[in-house]
This record gives sequence, C-alpha cells and structure tokens, in this order.
Amino acid sequence: MHYEKNYSYPLIVWLHSNGEDSQQLQRMMPATSLRNYVGIAPQACIGNEHRGFYWQQDVQSIEHAHESIMAAIDHASIRLNVSQRRIFLAGFGAGGEMAFRIALQRPEIFAGIISINGQIPKTETPLRDLPKCRDLPVFWAHYRQSVEFLQEQLCDQLRLLHVAGFCVTLRQYPSGDQLSPTTFSDVNEWVMEVIQSRTDANIVR
Repeated sequence: MHYEKNYSYPLIVWLHSNGEDSQQLQRMMPATSLRNYVGIAPQACIGNEHRGFYWQQDVQSIEHAHESIMAAIDHASIRLNVSQRRIFLAGFGAGGEMAFRIALQRPEIFAGIISINGQIPKTETPLRDLPKCRDLPVFWAHYRQSVEFLQEQLCDQLRLLHVAGFCVTLRQYPSGDQLSPTTFSDVNEWVMEVIQSRTDANIVR
C-alpha cells in the first residue's frame, strides 16, 4: 500500500508449505505488513492445483528451487524498487526447510532467514560453507503442538546452530501445524530490527 518509487523496499521471498501454492503469500503478507515490504512467492514444481505443490530435498528439486527463487528476485527487482541488501528468504514448514537450505548456500544474496516451523535440512550438507553463512541472522518460529517438527528435534538443531556460531532469534507459539497470525507481527518486528542494526553499523563505519 502507498508504494513510494524512490524508496528501496526490503523484499520477502516466501516459500509456501507442502500441499499449498504460491497464493499462500496472500495470507502471509497482510499479516506481516502491507506497507513495509515487497513480497513475492515462487512455487514448487512438484504437484498440481488440486493437491497442492511440494518442496522435495533431492538434488534436482533443490536446483529448481534455487532457480525459481533467483528468478523471483529478478522479477520483483525489475517491477519495483527493491533493495538488493535487504532480501529475506522465508518459508513455512517444508518451505522453511528449503529457505534454510538455499540461504545457507547463497548467504551473499540474503539479509536473513525466516523459517516458520521448518527444520534445518538433513541431506546434502547444508552447513558445508559455514564460514560464509554463519553471519546470516535467523528468525526461527516453532509451534509447540506440531507433529511435523517436534520440540526434541528443535532443541537438537538449535544446539547445532549455536555451536556453529549463528545469531538465532527463536519464538515458540502454542499451536500446531497451521500458520499462526501472531507469528507475523514478530516477523515484522524482527526484520525491522535487522535492517536497523545494519543501518546503524554502516553509520558507525
């Protein structure tokens, strides 16, 4: 709303959960902010409009996800004034898992990772470029009643990120495997804090 062409907007690239499609962005962005960001959502290649689309973690699907995300960034940047230093990769469930994977592969592209009830991938060594990706800030939301991402799994993976030296903001919510609107006000606040901290750091320099 009230787009200002002379302002470089942060971009949120949203990866839908399994069984959904890119239209999930229409529910996510209004709950986050209609003014602060540009939002765009690539769609997984596996599935159909009747049963939804799915992110898979095999090599071919990962490569397709990477290409789709880069194409989405290019598309948004051509149409609107997008800050290339403020691109956040976000997702829910399997989309959050893929957001972890692609952002850890290409940390030079992204300003942060937002994973909502999405695990760290367990295949294809996602942390192989640790010195390059450990400076990526992470917002990690977890739903306590989730049956797809258990609290025990979260604790194990959280220890892994802390040992690796990541800066992680963790929020937990008393819900199951459905998006909680409360999550997105926290996402909005966190993104603004990350942007402000980087602005302050540049001023200090």
